[in-house]
Amino acid sequence: MSVPHHRLHESDVGVIGRGPGSKVFHVEEVTELASQHDGRRKKILLNAINTGSPLLVDIVSYAPGGTSPLHFHREIDHFFFVLEGRGRIVINGQDHPLRAGTVVWIAAGDMHKVYADADSPLTFLEYFSRGAHETVFLEQACEWRPDPR
Repeated sequence: MSVPHHRLHESDVGVIGRGPGSKVFHVEEVTELASQHDGRRKKILLNAINTGSPLLVDIVSYAPGGTSPLHFHREIDHFFFVLEGRGRIVINGQDHPLRAGTVVWIAAGDMHKVYADADSPLTFLEYFSRGAHETVFLEQACEWRPDPR
C-alpha cells in the first residue's frame, strides 16, 4: 500500500491508536514510511486518524546527501525542529544552515527544499496545524510506502 503525500493527514498506515483522546506511545513503535522517489523516511506521529484533530505531526529523516523535492504549501504555515544531523534549507532562494536545535518556520507559499549534508544524516520533527493542505511539488511529487525493513 502506498500513501500519496497529500493523504498523510488521514492515513492509517503506520499510525498508532485511533480516535480522540490522550495517547502515549514510543517513536520506535511507529512504522516507518519510505519515500518512493528519494531516500527520505517518515513516521506519522499524530494525524486525524489517531487524534481526531486536524493537525499532522511527523518525523522526517534524510540519509547523508539526501534532499526533498522543491515544493510549497498553499494556505498553511508549518514548522520543523531539527533533532539531529546537519544540512541546509533553501527558502525562496535563500540558503540557511540546519543543525540539531534549529527551528524553521515556513510561511504559506514559500518555496523550499531541504538538503542533508553529504557526511551527515538529518532528522527533524515537522508540524502542520492543519493536516489537510495542498502541497505543490515543483519537482517529483512524494509517495510513501511502509518500509519493509
